[in-house]
Amino acid sequence: MENNNVREIIQKNIRKKNHFSDKIMPKIFLFMALISVVTTFGIVYTLIFDSIKFFSQVPISEVFSTKLSPLSKNPSFGFLPLLNGTLLTTIIAMLVAVPIGMAAAIYLSQFASEQIRKILKPVLEVLAGIPTIVYGFFAYSFVTPLLMKLIPSLGAKNVLSPGIVMGIMIIPMVASLSEDAMNAVPEIMKEGAMELGSTKLETTTKVIIPASIS
Repeated sequence: MENNNVREIIQKNIRKKNHFSDKIMPKIFLFMALISVVTTFGIVYTLIFDSIKFFSQVPISEVFSTKLSPLSKNPSFGFLPLLNGTLLTTIIAMLVAVPIGMAAAIYLSQFASEQIRKILKPVLEVLAGIPTIVYGFFAYSFVTPLLMKLIPSLGAKNVLSPGIVMGIMIIPMVASLSEDAMNAVPEIMKEGAMELGSTKLETTTKVIIPASIS
């Protein structure tokens, strides 16, 4: 009986309270969700509408050509040069980011002391938070002139400079993902390799890295 009375009192107090926030907040959340949905549909609509407008004036066969000069008197809109430049830039970026990022991850997860980790981890996080426009300015004002001095035949418009800077930009991501994968390797595998006489470097290269990749 006492429990029922307490329950009735609680329910009466709940009814007396003004639940304005409980009524309005779901509507606000719904409005926010609708904004994202409407934005997505707007982007899709714009892409479809502009694509139809573009292909009504340019034949599809021209898009697959190797010429790209949209501002010339006889414009051409081949996307293969863009695709080629993107692939080359990506390959160069991976050649820069993967070795450096993996080396940083190996050091942080296996060799660095706790004090050094407290210093290097924030530095990598700061590097990851730098806006891309800053990297672009760095590539244009520093990396490109430096490469042109080292390689005289290299022009101002090249894929080497953006590839290197893009690689520097994604080093924190590669290092973070690699470190998480290495830390996920069971400790018993590391201890077993050490007990069998493997050095720390051998354990890292022959046990931890293969296990983290798999």
